[in-house]
Amino acid sequence: MAGIRHRRQAVEEIPILAFYAAPMDERAWQVLLAAIMLLATFKISLITYRRRAFPEPHYDWEKIDTSDLSFPDGFIWGTATAAHQIEGGQSNNWTDFENRTGKEPSGIACDHWRRWREDFDLLSELGVSSYRFSIEWSRLEPSPGAWDEEAMQKYSDMVDDLIGRGIRPMPTLHHFSHPSWWEDRGGFTETSNLPQFLSYCERVFDSLSNRVKVWCTINEPTVFSAMGYTLGQFPPGRRSIRLTLRVMRNMMRAHAMVYRSLKQRDPDCSLGIAKNVTLFDPANRWSPIDWPVARLLEWLWNGAWKRGITNGRMLWEKIPDAKGSLDFIGLNYYTHFITGLFMPTSADELDFAKREHETTTEFGYPMYAEGMRRAIDFVAELGVPIEITENGVADSSDSLRPEHLMRHLWIISEAIKDGRDIRSYHHWSLMDNFEWAEGYEMRFGLYSVDFDTQKRTLRGSGEMYREIIKSELSTPNRGRLQQRVEAKEP
Repeated sequence: MAGIRHRRQAVEEIPILAFYAAPMDERAWQVLLAAIMLLATFKISLITYRRRAFPEPHYDWEKIDTSDLSFPDGFIWGTATAAHQIEGGQSNNWTDFENRTGKEPSGIACDHWRRWREDFDLLSELGVSSYRFSIEWSRLEPSPGAWDEEAMQKYSDMVDDLIGRGIRPMPTLHHFSHPSWWEDRGGFTETSNLPQFLSYCERVFDSLSNRVKVWCTINEPTVFSAMGYTLGQFPPGRRSIRLTLRVMRNMMRAHAMVYRSLKQRDPDCSLGIAKNVTLFDPANRWSPIDWPVARLLEWLWNGAWKRGITNGRMLWEKIPDAKGSLDFIGLNYYTHFITGLFMPTSADELDFAKREHETTTEFGYPMYAEGMRRAIDFVAELGVPIEITENGVADSSDSLRPEHLMRHLWIISEAIKDGRDIRSYHHWSLMDNFEWAEGYEMRFGLYSVDFDTQKRTLRGSGEMYREIIKSELSTPNRGRLQQRVEAKEP
């Protein structure tokens, strides 16, 4: 024991050496100061470049006559819906999610599965020439290999009815919902499930392609991936960045598989995807922190997807069949997202910031019509025709929708004048419906819906849209709506 104590004491008695830094000489200070100045100059130059390369324009809308619209002959006017949001009586991944999480149930929704002929009368009343809707896979194949021919016949009857009214049918093959049995197998998280999705798409195509020539494969794959696997607000309610990226890649693979197969069946058909383009702008446009965050989110949401289409590579993996897999691009545009250092990873953390002069919509995000042009320019780089497949606003009082509609149509009109190949505009939505995680609170419809009585009533904004369509179809020259406005002035 004495030896142990002796050794311990020896350790304790080792002298502690003190180190003293010599005063920094003048040359060292000069080098340090030069390095700081060089870094500051680089940062300022980089921020200045980004401000110029990625502008965030804001217009003085009081000085713009948004009624001065001009669309080319043959421009297609339409509206859009989705099966789970309007049909009612579903049994799929979404109804399972609603039951499991206690979210507001979709129930009978708009009861469209029984009232579809009456709802198509609304399309005729508006005067639209195109209707984008979705096919509900779970109705057609409620269990693996069990195909419901009666349900398929109803979709076929819908197509015939639309064509008889002079309305172009534009089906979407996947709009956020699919069979429960497929979800139980992992859905889009497993590449081994993609042949089942392809088989469903091929069977629907074989039934309708003799009459339907324009198709959307998948609606908003990035939204589906992020909301279902990062924020947990869509089924399956997971929160995993790893799964989010995997689903994004697999949805690109699924689109590519469907595109290649259906083009072999009918080379003359037109196939596209409905891409939500949300813009990401830095909260402080001079911030060295906010800019990298905004550019990273922009790349994850938009850039990585576009690279998959243009190069056949997405999120560090090769997807060769995705390259060039578009005959047109469907553009869904709603807003921009102002972001900074803090990046939300759950819906509870999600907070929609806005610029001081911007108007907040009922959904919470700002109305930013200027972003429509930025989104158009982004997808125009793909070199294919553009179809506006969704654009609208939640507005139960219908006080904002008229201005929202006019601003966005004016932006589109100006883009066409500047040479952008935009073929159509589909307003979201035909009528109020089940708005996914928000339930029935958000009202996007040109027609209001009383969900107790299922009565549809055309809103003032719907009357305005009908008038715009009528004006554009009836007057063969530039500034059609403006001419009608001037004609009414004393």
